[in-house]
Amino acid sequence: MTRLLLFSAMLFCTLLCKAQKMYVLTVGITDYKEINDLRLCENDASDFGALMQTANADVNLIKGSEATHENIISALRLMFAKAKSDDTVIFFFSGHGYEGGFCCWDMATNSPSLSSSTIGGKTINKQKLNLVNRYYGGLSYAELQVLFRNCRAGKKMVIADACFSGGLRKGNHINASVQSARKGDLIFFLSSRTDETSLEIPDGVNGLFTSFLLNGLIGDADSNSDNVVSLGELFNYVHSGVSEYASKILHSQHPVIWGRFNEDMPVLRIK
Repeated sequence: MTRLLLFSAMLFCTLLCKAQKMYVLTVGITDYKEINDLRLCENDASDFGALMQTANADVNLIKGSEATHENIISALRLMFAKAKSDDTVIFFFSGHGYEGGFCCWDMATNSPSLSSSTIGGKTINKQKLNLVNRYYGGLSYAELQVLFRNCRAGKKMVIADACFSGGLRKGNHINASVQSARKGDLIFFLSSRTDETSLEIPDGVNGLFTSFLLNGLIGDADSNSDNVVSLGELFNYVHSGVSEYASKILHSQHPVIWGRFNEDMPVLRIK
């Protein structure tokens, strides 16, 4: 019996020592090369990264003009090379978005996917929505899915505070990149629907979505008080908070989540 107890204790210690790791790439772009500038996106990226570091995550932060398509892709690949099957990988992005992807710092104004509001009222041909790629400085969901297939991590997530990111149906049209991503294994947790803008709080330091995201992760979303914030708890907290805040100022913003996932999946343990 004593030998059995000793073996059990050694096994338990071994399991604890093989703790899972979390790898995070966090990107924020406030001042764009060509398209309209924003205000709080780099704060969002920095604050999310700082919170993840308190959870002992390996964090890489890219901001401003460093957040080119090439640099983001390179950083993702370096992060993927470190991750193992028991690990978690998170890509956080705060900046402009379009239906089917995110705008890197070098997003071009002649991109066929940019809305007129993003580039200051110019008329854009939207007939080639699925062709936005590295040549325009766009990072599409389809490209992210391909990249994440080369990542061995067991849990993979994209979190984004970006306008027009949620990829819901527009009339009879569904962006092919969005349609594919909604069915994939990569989890997308996005700040707004396709036809919505994501608010920056006027007197705040973070975007509306990021503000609730951070508060949720530090414990406000832990509805069952088990000191673990699950994906389901986090989404419910953020969705409710963002949509209610936005509606009070007559704005429509509804975070969305899609991909194949378990709502009980732990996102962060509360210390």
